Amino acid sequence: MRLSKLQQFILEKCYGRDAPPRRDVSTKADFYNFYTRQYLAKNKKIVQDVVHKSLESLTAKDLIVSFGKKTAKNWSITRVKLTPRGRKKIRQIIKSRQKKLPIK
Repeated sequence: MRLSKLQQFILEKCYGRDAPPRRDVSTKADFYNFYTRQYLAKNKKIVQDVVHKSLESLTAKDLIVSFGKKTAKNWSITRVKLTPRGRKKIRQIIKSRQKKLPIK
């Protein structure tokens, strides 16, 4: 399963929450740091929509659990939590990023 850079960033931020002091649940605003401040200031609504769609996609793939409010028209995500499947996936991503040292 392929994940975008934003989705990898979201999983990594959630995975970092597992370390002590433990705070399992991340808020949606924690993920806006993926974008620069200048871009965020100009395009706040676009960034909110993109982050929300990424969270919905990760929820559909069963990598995170979303908490929030559901209305008749839309789903408003306020907090997210990493699932065991999400922890396994982010560990694989982190391992693949690490460089191997050449042994002679």
